[in-house]
Amino acid sequence: MRSGALVVLGCALLAFSASPPVGVSLRSSFSAADPLLEALETLALASPEHLFPLLNHFPLPLKPSTPEESHNAVLDLAKNYLLPPEIAAVNVGLALHAASPKLAAQHIYESGREGCEDWVDWYGSIACNAEELRRLVEISVAASDSESQPKMKRLQTDHTPPLQPSLDAPRWTAIHYADPMIPEFKSLHDALLSLNLDVEYVLRWARPVIAADGPYLSGFGVALDLKKMDYLAVDDRKRASSTSRDDPSGKSQEGNENDVLSCIFEAMSYINTEMEKNATTNNLLSAEEIQDLGLKATSFLALLSDPASFPPAISSCLLGDSLTPLHVLHTLSANFPRYAAPLARKVRVPDTVRDEVQDNWGKATMGVNMVWVNGRVLEGEAGIFGLLRNFARERALIRSLVELGLSRSQAIEFVVHPVHSGPFDQPPSKLKVKKGTTFGSAKRFAQEVLRTDTENNAEVESLDEGQRRYDILPKWNDLLDGLVDSSDRSEGGSVILWRNDIEEDTRYAEWGTDLTQLLRMHPTQLFSPYLRLRVNIINVVLALDFSQPRFFSLIANQVDSIVARGFPVRWGFVPVSTGDGDGLKMTRIIYYVAQKFSRPEVASFFRSLSTAHMQQNLPALSWSIVHATFNSLGTADNFADIASGKVPGVEEAVESARRWTRRLGVSGKDGEGFVNGKCFLRDLQNEAVAQMQLLQELIYLQELTGASVPLISTFFYDLPTTLSSRNPYIFSKAPSSVQAPSSSTGNLKIFDLGDLGKRTGWNPLACAWVTSDAERTPVSMAVIANLDSAEGQALVQEAVTFVSRKGSQSRITFLHNPSTGSPGGNVSSFFAHVGSTSGLGELSPDVLKRALDNLETQDATQVFAAEGIKLRSDQQAHTAFLTTSRLLAREAGLRPGEQAIVVNGRLIGPFSPKSEFVSEDFATLETYEMKKRVGRVAQAIEEVLADDTELDALAYANLVSVASSIIYADQQPDPSEAGLFDSAPRARTGNYRLLSGSYTKFEFGDRENALTHLVLLLDPLSEGAQKWIAILEKHEELFPEVYFELYLNPAQHSEIPLKRFYRYSIEPRVQYDNKGNEIPAQVTFNSLSVDPIYTLGMDVPPSWLVRPREALYDLDNIQPSTLPPDGLHALFSLDYLVVEGHARETKSNSPPRGVQLQLTTSSPVANHTPSVVDDTQVVANLGYLQFKARPGTFKLTIREGGGREVYDIASVGSEGWNSPSVEDSGEELTVMSFEGLTLYPRLSRKPGMEKVDVLAGLQQRSGHSQTVVHDILSKVSSLFKSKSTTEVAETGARQADINIFTVASGLLYERFASIMILSVLRNTNSTVKFWFIENFLSPSFLEFIPHMAEEYGFQYELVTYKWPSWLRAQKEKQRIIWAYKILFLDVLFPMDLNKVIFVDADQIVRADLQELVDLDLHGAPYGYTPMGDDNYEMEGFRFWKTGYWKDFLGDLPYHISALYVVDLVRFRQDILRGQYQMLSADPNSLANLDQDLPNNIQRDVPIFSLDEDWLWVCGAERLHRAKTIDLCQNPLTKEPKLSRARRIPEWEEYDSEIAQFAGRLAAEGKIHSSVATARSDVLANVGLAQPAHNDDVEGASGGEDLQRPHDEL
Repeated sequence: MRSGALVVLGCALLAFSASPPVGVSLRSSFSAADPLLEALETLALASPEHLFPLLNHFPLPLKPSTPEESHNAVLDLAKNYLLPPEIAAVNVGLALHAASPKLAAQHIYESGREGCEDWVDWYGSIACNAEELRRLVEISVAASDSESQPKMKRLQTDHTPPLQPSLDAPRWTAIHYADPMIPEFKSLHDALLSLNLDVEYVLRWARPVIAADGPYLSGFGVALDLKKMDYLAVDDRKRASSTSRDDPSGKSQEGNENDVLSCIFEAMSYINTEMEKNATTNNLLSAEEIQDLGLKATSFLALLSDPASFPPAISSCLLGDSLTPLHVLHTLSANFPRYAAPLARKVRVPDTVRDEVQDNWGKATMGVNMVWVNGRVLEGEAGIFGLLRNFARERALIRSLVELGLSRSQAIEFVVHPVHSGPFDQPPSKLKVKKGTTFGSAKRFAQEVLRTDTENNAEVESLDEGQRRYDILPKWNDLLDGLVDSSDRSEGGSVILWRNDIEEDTRYAEWGTDLTQLLRMHPTQLFSPYLRLRVNIINVVLALDFSQPRFFSLIANQVDSIVARGFPVRWGFVPVSTGDGDGLKMTRIIYYVAQKFSRPEVASFFRSLSTAHMQQNLPALSWSIVHATFNSLGTADNFADIASGKVPGVEEAVESARRWTRRLGVSGKDGEGFVNGKCFLRDLQNEAVAQMQLLQELIYLQELTGASVPLISTFFYDLPTTLSSRNPYIFSKAPSSVQAPSSSTGNLKIFDLGDLGKRTGWNPLACAWVTSDAERTPVSMAVIANLDSAEGQALVQEAVTFVSRKGSQSRITFLHNPSTGSPGGNVSSFFAHVGSTSGLGELSPDVLKRALDNLETQDATQVFAAEGIKLRSDQQAHTAFLTTSRLLAREAGLRPGEQAIVVNGRLIGPFSPKSEFVSEDFATLETYEMKKRVGRVAQAIEEVLADDTELDALAYANLVSVASSIIYADQQPDPSEAGLFDSAPRARTGNYRLLSGSYTKFEFGDRENALTHLVLLLDPLSEGAQKWIAILEKHEELFPEVYFELYLNPAQHSEIPLKRFYRYSIEPRVQYDNKGNEIPAQVTFNSLSVDPIYTLGMDVPPSWLVRPREALYDLDNIQPSTLPPDGLHALFSLDYLVVEGHARETKSNSPPRGVQLQLTTSSPVANHTPSVVDDTQVVANLGYLQFKARPGTFKLTIREGGGREVYDIASVGSEGWNSPSVEDSGEELTVMSFEGLTLYPRLSRKPGMEKVDVLAGLQQRSGHSQTVVHDILSKVSSLFKSKSTTEVAETGARQADINIFTVASGLLYERFASIMILSVLRNTNSTVKFWFIENFLSPSFLEFIPHMAEEYGFQYELVTYKWPSWLRAQKEKQRIIWAYKILFLDVLFPMDLNKVIFVDADQIVRADLQELVDLDLHGAPYGYTPMGDDNYEMEGFRFWKTGYWKDFLGDLPYHISALYVVDLVRFRQDILRGQYQMLSADPNSLANLDQDLPNNIQRDVPIFSLDEDWLWVCGAERLHRAKTIDLCQNPLTKEPKLSRARRIPEWEEYDSEIAQFAGRLAAEGKIHSSVATARSDVLANVGLAQPAHNDDVEGASGGEDLQRPHDEL
């Protein structure tokens, strides 16, 4: 472990060669906010509960006149309310302008009364002062009846003061349009706060924005990528020879650190003479030199972290300041191309460092980057906005544990304790727990009431001695949790109808019984035909309701297919029914058939049923088909008699099946399954493989031998921990994309009890608990029921019975959840007495039972008085208790009258009216929770507390119960993650502590007092590290009370790992000038080498859509030697924020593929006419959708067309996965954060539209959702559906006749695009519109194109689409461009655009493209030109005629992507992204992405082949008849593109015309970029247009470029 600052001693500095600076700034395109309101909103983001207390100080005595005064005024007040981390968050938020989107989303309001600048809207009446407000309120109260007033429209930007929990919403709403600096503000604010709880106070800012120009932003990165890496070979001694001109007034921090590192490297000697020679002769780095760059960076940092080991030459370089390891790493990584050569040739790797790194490679993947925040793995890329959000969450989590009595360090040790994520085998407790006084005796109660001796209670005795015990390690506990005997032995057999029997069937006769065969199997072979073990080792039992025909196919197709393929699985099924309807009749029919006929005949019966229903496309059961199929069996018994239950033998089987389903707690409605007793949903294979791995271990340890073969089929059923029965409410279901309602049977739902208490008023630390006699009670159960009902009182009785048993480790309390309209009763009143008596603490079941028994004859208080307990008797306390109970039930998602149990925060239930939860179930629940969660928490708490800690029993129970709820509520995935990705709970972990850290670990901050521990495992030479280190370098000011550890995890490299300079814009606070105005944030690159060519790239948050606004030079090709002394400055604009989402259908949760959605404007202004902001289409991949929008409030609607005919919007989904319906919250959404917005819209099908596919109009067998059991057996379905067309609504303005889209990047290609445009226009009389993907366009082109459009009479539009986070990304800019040409065509353009033509920017068009518009593509989504075959000189370059492509294509042609026409209506029915996602997993695939992808799938998605004359490419002999000419670079002659272009007669003419036109615009002052006026040859001669060759980029000499050219042949 290395820590501390580097001792800096002082010497003369050496600098890098001078170069003009390159500066980049970013400005938002939406209005700037009032500085004072922005400060208040920023505070509200950091700590919303403190906004209203802070507003009590307004108006301020003096009105701030500058941003600095405004910010300081709020911060000074905030220091009285906020803690240091929140103050820092406010400062950072102001520097980021984090609140500006929320303010920009709001409207400017006027009161309509002169001089009234701060007012209250009271249902249309305006109150400009407190007196007017009180009068309006009094009139309304006097005139109103008992019902609430009309609901006022609420906005997501509104603020409301914290309210006490209440069952009833306020009857009135007062909206305060506030200007906090107006004198009237205080009187209105105070008056609104003083009104009773029936009035809701809503605050809106009257004038939130003050300027049209948006603020300058930070929170983004900028990269300068080197186009060629020859620069790395330049001798560092030569580069360090001249003085710096970065900062004439003084040294910048960046320049200072650069100079120090330069001096250090200059002082170091070369490793050997060969490396010195390579440096002197400027040789490129060799493969050997590149390989250990990561290790050398780690060694260099370790060296500089130990001042005592410095050689004198290095010591002389250091200054009198401190230079931390973090600063050194930041300088090295941010400027790595500058230091790559000396690092490779001068730094040695000590054996100690190499050994430690290699040791860590055995624990973590080499070069992987990982981040943990208090043990939680932080997923996704680094970014300041996400980091601030995560830190805020972590502070709240740790503070909630500190409130329970833990110190900060203990709280963090508790959450990262390995017991939460690893095997659990609870050791004996060492914690001292002092048992307090319990009122009454549990033993006495058990003896007198249960009539049993608890000392000899058989139910708590050890397990049957006859059961075989195996030495199974604790790591298997999770696997064995929830196992139940799912055989039918208890029912006498014959309940399960087996499809096959591996031990008896002749098809398995050649299989062996040697269990050691398992030891020779790889885990991937354990659930496959490779395992040929003639033992019923994997037993799968499915419980199915056969009134649903989908299950016929499951048995007849999926199961039979698996059996036929020889999987080592025994399949059985149990017909179940939920009532007396069709399910029961089918159960009888199936058992009859199974009893009378052989297994093959039963299988044939199911196949016939399945085929008949599928052929007739019937989603519901057809009795005529069942009857006919039954009759074909030729049985003499009457079908009706069997179905009605008149056959005794069948009825016995049906009754046995009922007992089996009750014992296992299954309904079969949606299909349930067990594999060796473990209930599974989706993960049958993984569950079975895990069980086989346990058997492998036991066989290896000889716990299982050949003699064990007869035991294997029931091995898991007979384990001591396996349950004989299963209550489905106890064993939680894994998350599934087929979501049941959140409160349905078994779904895991855990609440943070502390948070739940704040929202409901229930205090688990101060309520009365009925407690067992155990020394410690870590399990706390809150029974929620209608305590006055017979069902509720039965549940109370069972709970009390359970807690009285010997060995119980639980305590129980009771909450009343009455049915709607039910009168109060004695029992609920009694529990209100008990529950409202503070300080009651622990209560024995004896007292409680006697009190309940005597309710009818005497006052319960007398029973308690006999025990020395005085119950509270005032009505107010009783009412508060009952209100709290109902609030908690509502927060838990229970309807009035429903029953449930909350055990240490986990919700069990709600219980269906017919279900039972008896004392044995309580005991099972306790055992399960102790093994699964509570025991782990108890162990973690005991180990983090000091050895001498002593707790009383009540404090111990409170600590464990609430801590358990906190840690496991925190582990639950967001509902959207569970719904979309089946995400499992994510435990925190401290596994990083296993890493060695003597030389590779660095620590920063105060470990003991920190609220957050941040741990980073970083490859120091990775792009991720560049960003992380840039942010964390300022950690002390950005993140106070955060301690972090940095582990270096270098990789070995085959190429230069970092080919870019990198800067990240982040400041801990706003910087002001001497006038108090904000200094705009800017990123600056100084001291760049003047020779290389750089490409500027923006690294922005995923939700930002930015484009360059101003730049006088080509940002794709920056050459410092050509820049003026003041350098280059580029201004980018944040144009839009991304609104993305995942739509699903309400019943099936499947994506509503093809539905077209739109965002329209929304305004509180009367008579507002909505306009369309953006539209999109829901794609099949995860139901993904994407809009772009600026801050504001919008409506989400279904666009006119087929989607609107089929669907209604049930929920906009702006409040998460389980957002309220449109009836409750409307169709509006608000974009008000720099992190954009994620929607989860729910769409419901209209009546009669259940079978309609919006895209294809298919009549599908919908009507039923796909079951999870069915889904695990049928995961593969076709990506590409019918190729029929569908009708698209025509809305809005008619599009142009010809629509062309193109991609251009760099000034030369933008000039090519201008020439292409001119050539298109000169050859058509149709109207033309050009679509440009704006991601890649320069400011000069964006400035030029409007004038060209006006001059030449064409339309144009800029389109963009943010790369979806779930889709595998590309990194190289050229490949990103290729991807945009093909991947997003279905969503890139407006939905009313039906056909578009792609034309490469460097093409010349000689024909009327209207021909392509009118061309019939014969059902194909697109038409491409095949690669030419008429120039034999090119034969050696025709890659599609060899290797993979030759084999794959067969007789199909390979098509070229320089020109293609797309039928967007047809294209929107097909999906390329799924195939792309699969193919791109191999980095060597899709070499020419835009061509390879459509060619690869043309057997499924056909390509219409255009006539060869549509595209002329290099060397073809048909130039004279070419309709378009592509300026490819001939790979044979290497003739430059411009040379080829000049031999095209019209090309020079077009080029000159464009240059002259641009010159005229410049002369008129309409454009400002001088490069826009240059001819193409001038642009090309700069040498910037050609992309780097592969060997240029690799940085290693002697490599061969094996990448085939993309230029068309």
